[in-house]
Amino acid sequence: MTFLTDNEQKKYFFHIVLILTGATLLAWILWRVNGQEMKKAFLEHDGSAVSSLLEQGVSETVIARAFSEKTVTENGKDLLLRMGIGGDTELFFLPRIRGLHTDMGLGLVGLLLFLWGSLLLLCARFLSRRERLYEKAAGFIDRFMKEGLTEHLPRNCEGCLYRLFGKIDTLANALSAENEKALEAKNFLKETISDISHQLKTPLSALSMYNEIIQSEIASDTGNRETALAFLEKTAASLARMEELIQTLLKVTRLDAGAVLFEKQRWPVSDLASRALSQLLVRARQEQKQILLNGDENVWVNCDLQWTGEALGNLVKNALDHTDCQGHISVSWEKLPESVRIFVADDGTGIDEKDIYYIFRRFYRASKSSKNGVGLGLPLAKSVVEGQGGTLSVQSRPGEGTTFTLTLPE
Repeated sequence: MTFLTDNEQKKYFFHIVLILTGATLLAWILWRVNGQEMKKAFLEHDGSAVSSLLEQGVSETVIARAFSEKTVTENGKDLLLRMGIGGDTELFFLPRIRGLHTDMGLGLVGLLLFLWGSLLLLCARFLSRRERLYEKAAGFIDRFMKEGLTEHLPRNCEGCLYRLFGKIDTLANALSAENEKALEAKNFLKETISDISHQLKTPLSALSMYNEIIQSEIASDTGNRETALAFLEKTAASLARMEELIQTLLKVTRLDAGAVLFEKQRWPVSDLASRALSQLLVRARQEQKQILLNGDENVWVNCDLQWTGEALGNLVKNALDHTDCQGHISVSWEKLPESVRIFVADDGTGIDEKDIYYIFRRFYRASKSSKNGVGLGLPLAKSVVEGQGGTLSVQSRPGEGTTFTLTLPE
């Protein structure tokens, strides 16, 4: 009887039981009352018959034997028929039974009216309440389809209907969340396309200009070979910048979309740092800047070596971009009880307070950023770290330097 788990159905079930119990009690009372009346009627009938016989001189022995006799003779039947009393006689024409029959009929009719009236009223109330709930659910679904989720169906009671409302509510929440995700994805795609077009506009314009200059130098009789070669180098640099932009943007997009499966293993932090700095040490020497490593070689971290190495490399590259000649960049790490922290610190120009809250936004370039940057290195680093359950934070003072703190589970 699973329907008894519904509080509302349970209430109506007990009301029905109560009505049936009341009807049974009334029927029993009616039966008792009519039994007493029938007993009284038969006693009056037998008493009048005995009195009449005694007045006519019939002995008490004969009368007692007559009342105890159960055999009905033909003479007795004929006498009753002559008196108008027989098996086909309607109860209404029997004076002693007529009143009892009428009273019992009225009692049964009243009992049936009470029983059916109570049940119909209870059913009408139950169906009316259910209809209101169904209308509320239908209205909720209509409003959700037209305006979005603004309210919730009642789900604070037990039972199948309220469980259904709970499922509908959960489904509506899931659809609303999916709708928000789709809207965010649409906005993300729109912003990405806008950012790509903006970032590619400058190198494409430069390439077009370089191509015109090279063509004019080649077509001219007095063309300068050195000028053409110089602009060919600039063309190659612009193409390399475009390739770097597109590759980095694809990586950031994959990370934001959750399409990257990190292959995490335990690695010494020193190996991670060496991988990240392998291609940056040459640049540091060319720019007369110094990169220092400081940390225990026995400290290990659980991460994807390739992706985390690229993230750490982007932090060091950012430090190189904002550090002057003869500047210092420090990469250090420390072991915590359940994590490892890696610090990338520089003594460069620092980050202005107005910029520090936006540096992890895609394509954002601070007021003191280098002209060669595209604004994707830091967003990529943050996505890589957070995708592995870590955090990336920054502290900076203008004119004193910047420190990035990368925290990863051990």
